[in-house]
Amino acid sequence: MDFGGRSHRGRHASFAEGLLKKLGPRKLPLALNSPGGETDAAMALGHMIRASGLDTMVGKTEFSECAPDTKACGPGDLRFGVANPVGAVCSSACTMVLAGGVRRLADSRAFVGIHRIMLPTAKKIHGKKTIVLVPIPKWYERKVDSYFTEMKAGSWIVSAMQKTPDDSIRYLMTYELLDLNLITETGHGDTRTSIDICKTTPPAGNCRTVRQ
Repeated sequence: MDFGGRSHRGRHASFAEGLLKKLGPRKLPLALNSPGGETDAAMALGHMIRASGLDTMVGKTEFSECAPDTKACGPGDLRFGVANPVGAVCSSACTMVLAGGVRRLADSRAFVGIHRIMLPTAKKIHGKKTIVLVPIPKWYERKVDSYFTEMKAGSWIVSAMQKTPDDSIRYLMTYELLDLNLITETGHGDTRTSIDICKTTPPAGNCRTVRQ
């Protein structure tokens, strides 16, 4: 899931809300691969994910056949693939979505990064209204800190964000992610998506039997 840039908060939040409603009682894990986006939208999505009882993981969906962007797929065709962590990225506001999962998974070959939070603000420059990015005020910093606290994430994540320049990324080590409780476990996405999830009693919520 890539939840887009800063200017699409309403559209992406509405899309995500519609998608979660469509899932109904099914507990599908969400594979995240995003460089970030709008922080309010990310926190709203994180709340939706937690309320729905879903897990999150960092991974790229790689289709073995019939990818959505190819003409080989007809309407309604099943698409098979894996959630590959290698090279997957969850940075900036994406970490807020990741924190929303009940269980949160990342492999050491994936990248989870943070940096200073900036807010889009309208300013007049040479008489023209222009959107610029400015550092967040203290009240907004407390808002983000409260969100991570609600999601049971570590207390130092916001201060670490604010110490990292917004034009760079600090990629967190696996032990830091676990220490922050930003992830609850390490491993490959297959632990959430392979055929083995159907062998448990009862089967996992995202188990689906397909006749071929």
